[in-house]
Amino acid sequence: RALLRRAGTASTSSMIECGDISIDLYGSRVLLKGQPLDLTSAEYRLLCLLVRNANRTVTRDNIMNELWDNTSDFVDDNTLSVYVRRLREKIETIPSQPEHLITVRGFGYQWKEVSL
Repeated sequence: RALLRRAGTASTSSMIECGDISIDLYGSRVLLKGQPLDLTSAEYRLLCLLVRNANRTVTRDNIMNELWDNTSDFVDDNTLSVYVRRLREKIETIPSQPEHLITVRGFGYQWKEVSL
């Protein structure tokens, strides 16, 4: 419940709202400032994981385990970096200077809850 409260939703809601991002969990849709984002399945799952853990760092290992379980094809460490870069390009105003999807060097990534 605390995670949902931090993400700005009620426990019975199918929506997660965090700043200008709205995620429809039932419809698997993401809105940025009310406009739909075209995300791949992996980008969507990555965004959901980070937003659910808003303002906390999620390790690269945790992300890899959540997004690509042991039954999937081998995914190397660079694959995650590529997905993060692509997600930044779709969400951040200036992807090279991210305000939301922050890299915590040597550890993982963090979603900062701020309005764009």
